[in-house]
Amino acid sequence: MKTSVCSYSSGELRKGHHNHLKNLLMLAMEMGISNVEIKKVNIPEQIFILNSLKEHSSEGLSTREIADLCGISIYKVRHLLLPLEQRGCVSRDKIKKYHKWYLLKDQQDLKILQR
Repeated sequence: MKTSVCSYSSGELRKGHHNHLKNLLMLAMEMGISNVEIKKVNIPEQIFILNSLKEHSSEGLSTREIADLCGISIYKVRHLLLPLEQRGCVSRDKIKKYHKWYLLKDQQDLKILQR
């Protein structure tokens, strides 16, 4: 007969997980970051990408330019940008064989970008 090395039930683990999430949300709100902003951006690389787009807001950046600035592959950049596009943080224009990405005007003053 096998015995479990865990001294807690799975129900307690879920409760703890939610408590950590609530603590994180409270800390973010104390820092002035709203729930909406947290839900839009949840990966550190996405924050770096958004900051890069903010710095180049007038001309926008190609996927390759973003990859070079961030030091990650173009495939990873695209993987990070597509959810941001779906959430309404960025937009893109197709120019021949590549895309030019822009930070949307209403995202220019997100508190999460002011780091």
